[in-house]
Amino acid sequence: MEAALLGLLIVGGTVAFAMAALTLVRPFVRSRTGAFHNEVVIALYAGASVMYAVLLGFMVVVVWQAYDTAHRNVGDEAANLVALYRLTYGLEAKEGVQMRSLVRGYTNDVIVDEWPTFGKTTAGSNKTRKVLGDIDRLFATMDEKTKAADAQVDAEILQTKSAIVSERNIRLIEASDSIPWVIWLGAFGGAVIIIVMSCFIDMERAMAHYLMTGMMSSLIGLLLFIVVTLSQPFTGPLPISAKHFHQALDIMDDVDQGN
Repeated sequence: MEAALLGLLIVGGTVAFAMAALTLVRPFVRSRTGAFHNEVVIALYAGASVMYAVLLGFMVVVVWQAYDTAHRNVGDEAANLVALYRLTYGLEAKEGVQMRSLVRGYTNDVIVDEWPTFGKTTAGSNKTRKVLGDIDRLFATMDEKTKAADAQVDAEILQTKSAIVSERNIRLIEASDSIPWVIWLGAFGGAVIIIVMSCFIDMERAMAHYLMTGMMSSLIGLLLFIVVTLSQPFTGPLPISAKHFHQALDIMDDVDQGN
């Protein structure tokens, strides 16, 4: 619902601005232009619109790639948690139980405690950070004979755990990252310039002029809405959810049942 309202605001506001600008500019243009007015204006408008199209198209591609990368990173983190959980069955019984408890605790803390911190802090949850430290401390206190017997399993667990730490750090960076204000200035300022320039094109039929300007401004508004929506993967109108971690907990239940 939030995304729909934002879309209505941006697209509707862009169209409303275009209609208002055309209503103010059109009478002036019709009464004070010369014979070659359109040739000059259209040439200038074409050049400006191409430059703006390149900027806006670049922004759409970049924010979509960033959004998709963030989504994939969350999926990889959840998948590595499941892999780590499976590997704990290669440890001694006591250490395996403790490790599985820590992995479950981390997964649950990400859902319950860390996800709500996005947009409020860049440090994430202290609980999840502590659990990662507890995993290291558990390894440090393991019997040397146990480590030697399960050396390959231990190495894989540490490697997987390191991947989870890295993916968590990337997730926190992506949750707090934002597009620089100068890019937003170019996106919205360029929209204003292109829309106003289109109003200076002299068309004999007012209805056709309003229709074409309305369609162009709605397209600009739609692309701006896409950029705004995807620019904040974790805190925007269409945030990435913690569903992958919920799925990881379900898979851990299946692993405990021997699946």
